[in-house]
Amino acid sequence: MPSILIALVIAAICAAIIARGIHNKRKGRGGCSCGGSCGGCSCSGLCHPGSHSDSPQ
Repeated sequence: MPSILIALVIAAICAAIIARGIHNKRKGRGGCSCGGSCGGCSCSGLCHPGSHSDSPQ
């Protein structure tokens, strides 16, 4: 019985993390780690595809 409860708690935590990620993505916050100034970030093309003019076409 305790192992079932632990598994349920872990599943609930995972579901909350995934739901929060989906919520943030829909709000446009994404998972970008450059702190909002993506101009100097080397990975800005991964977070914001198509937003830079120097991206390959």
